[in-house]
Amino acid sequence: FGSGAALSSFACSKLAAMAQVVNVARMFDGLVFGGFLLFVGGFGLFLVGELHKMAFATESKKKPLLQTIAAKMFPFPDNKYEFNLTHVLLFSLLIALLSMLHHPAQDIIEQQAEKQKRKREKKAKAAKGD
Repeated sequence: FGSGAALSSFACSKLAAMAQVVNVARMFDGLVFGGFLLFVGGFGLFLVGELHKMAFATESKKKPLLQTIAAKMFPFPDNKYEFNLTHVLLFSLLIALLSMLHHPAQDIIEQQAEKQKRKREKKAKAAKGD
């Protein structure tokens, strides 16, 4: 019966390791962020649809060349803009991936802040030395 205790401790250690993968306290944050992201994605696609409607329905009669160029750039069937849940999910995923991108300007701002900090320290050190 001694091996049963060892097996039980092994199972507990496996459960403890799995518990570290999913942080239950942060699950609500993820659900709120996911819902907000789906809203932003759907609203963004809706706005693109309104822009498409404006370009094809109202402006097309005034500028036929613009309509021809736009129709070749965005070839929708029957020039109707439609999107569904799959498009919203994919667009939201694209927004999430682009949100995680590290922009080089962030590094430049950080380097400038460090240079200014070193200059201030150097001036303060020089003032103390006098």
